Amino acid sequence: MRRLPVAVAFAGALLAVASGAEAKAPPNLQLCGESVCTPLAGTDAEIVAINVFYGDARVVPPPLATPSDFYVLRWQFPNQAPGFAYYVPGSAVVRIATASPGSYAAAGMWLRPNANVLKALDTVSAGLEGVHPSVPARVTVAGRPARDPASYTRVWTLGKPALPVHPHGWLVVRLTTPTANPWSDWATDVQVSRRGGWLYRDGTFFRVPAKFAARIRARAPLR
Repeated sequence: MRRLPVAVAFAGALLAVASGAEAKAPPNLQLCGESVCTPLAGTDAEIVAINVFYGDARVVPPPLATPSDFYVLRWQFPNQAPGFAYYVPGSAVVRIATASPGSYAAAGMWLRPNANVLKALDTVSAGLEGVHPSVPARVTVAGRPARDPASYTRVWTLGKPALPVHPHGWLVVRLTTPTANPWSDWATDVQVSRRGGWLYRDGTFFRVPAKFAARIRARAPLR
């Protein structure tokens, strides 16, 4: 299981500030909607890059909310594979999908940018249609298919961050959607405890109703 330090999961520790030489905006930084991308340039690019990749964006638990429209931040450093992250305006968070060279933000992290970054992203996205998240077409629990996979978006909507008490191990919950989104891409890590009411989502443990966790273990619909 990929875990973040406890202090990160609960307190949202500040990311370390990189030196001026490192804290540069990735080339070709863009914000993309459903069908169109808009470049972030100049001050907007620097504000977003320094805060999200190198600065004081807080690491936070995944938001407790139904998957909603989002935008995709894209970039590519010279001689590097393309990188991207998601901006979810409804929850005011950015989720890193791929780490960039020299970045302190790792794949799978959920970040709370500062007000200036949110303002810059909202300004750029004002003329873009958001990407609509597709619902899971297939869900497996410990490798076995669950019934009514679309109902498993609920695994993101319940729980309270807490340290698990005697969970007796974990079962991997894999959500597959027709197109990747912040709640189902390759870096998504969702697990349910073998006993009791616990979920693990992208670096944070959550206390959930025992009956809810039991339905996940039984691969039953979550409606």
